[in-house]
Amino acid sequence: MFVKYSLVLIICTLLLSAFSGNSFVSAGMATGSYGNDPSVIHDPIVKIYGHWDFEGSLYVYNKTDGYVQLPDEFRNNVQSFQSGIDVCFIKWYPREQYQIKAGDYHKNYAALTNFGQRMDGLYAGSCSDVICPVSN
Repeated sequence: MFVKYSLVLIICTLLLSAFSGNSFVSAGMATGSYGNDPSVIHDPIVKIYGHWDFEGSLYVYNKTDGYVQLPDEFRNNVQSFQSGIDVCFIKWYPREQYQIKAGDYHKNYAALTNFGQRMDGLYAGSCSDVICPVSN
């Protein structure tokens, strides 16, 4: 008896969702591997913010820009970022570099000893020896 009512409930739910246009695809499946996290951007850009939690002044880097030295307002002061591309964050002296992948973000990148306090520039792609050689 209980199985009978369960089957009726499932069939009614399926029929109702078919007529209402709803689907049973979860939000994570519908929007890709990043789910519905609002911090992840999907555009081929990097957004750099002057304040933590994606607030304040905004600098937008396009992957076609090549190497870019950050404007004075953001140099050694990247408070938060969102990346839609693979990008290399660079500090020239002393030499440091960090590989950032598409989908990476940080809400408080300059906190404590994070690299946002030391960052000078960025370059789309990987941190290769051609663009930013690191001596051993």
